[in-house]
Amino acid sequence: MLRIAVLIASSLFAFSASAQMQAGETFKDCPTCPEMVVIPSGKAWLGAQAWDQDMKAGWAPLREVNIAYSFAVAKLEITRAQYREFVKATKYASPTTSCNTWGFNKIIGQTEGYTWDNPGQAQREDAPVVCVSWEDVTAYTKWLGKKTGKPYRLLSSTEFEYAARGGTRGPWFWGPDNGKACEYANVADDTYRRLYSYGPVFNCNDGWERLAPVGAFKPNPYGLHDMLGNAWEWSEDCFHADMSKVPTDGRAWMAEDGGDCTARTPRGGAWASGTDWLKAISQSRDPVAYHSQLLGFRVALTMAQ
Repeated sequence: MLRIAVLIASSLFAFSASAQMQAGETFKDCPTCPEMVVIPSGKAWLGAQAWDQDMKAGWAPLREVNIAYSFAVAKLEITRAQYREFVKATKYASPTTSCNTWGFNKIIGQTEGYTWDNPGQAQREDAPVVCVSWEDVTAYTKWLGKKTGKPYRLLSSTEFEYAARGGTRGPWFWGPDNGKACEYANVADDTYRRLYSYGPVFNCNDGWERLAPVGAFKPNPYGLHDMLGNAWEWSEDCFHADMSKVPTDGRAWMAEDGGDCTARTPRGGAWASGTDWLKAISQSRDPVAYHSQLLGFRVALTMAQ
């Protein structure tokens, strides 16, 4: 009992101490845990004007948000190696045993037997884990929280865009030049054209046909890598067709205001996303049990006050 009390006290002390960290500082709660970056709180303009180029149905309108609390975001997308540790520790088995698959110059669709460990394409252990559902990644965050004694979670959709922009405006945090995308993100580009002939692409070459190792590209102004491109990332938000009442305080938008919690709202685009889909405002809609070669995640943590 004494040992348990000491562990709890140590965990609470560490959590309290981390709350005193300044924006931009990093920390890890265990050797194999995600490296976290403290994000500055404050106000920002998110979303886009209705007449902005390539606006899609369901993308949020322009609004000012105020993130008044301190939170941290994983510097990198969760890797196959990190997810493998979770699966080995918990013996977790996803209830979904197929994954949406991209073949040469076409989307094949759900393919039985493709999983995070066998996604139907070659992957390194330091690449982002994909073919994981919202159900799967939520199980991971709960395990990480139990392991560290901290309330790890997914980002809300608002937090994701706030962190992805890094204090910037416009479609991309690196500026208006789409030719600079390959310095900062794994996107649909000249390399993508080796495999696929459709869709608009960025005017550059990132050197990766599909997934790249996490952190292979330059970070955004907040020190976060791959917030745009590489893999779409699950957010906590339930899907809302009408975005007019989207929260402006950073919280996840759940079942209220007509939210459909059988589907969630991935953010950020992927290696197959071109200039029309890979933007700070980009969001999608996928069922909670959906698996895709394009879809992974990262974690967040609200800092103790």
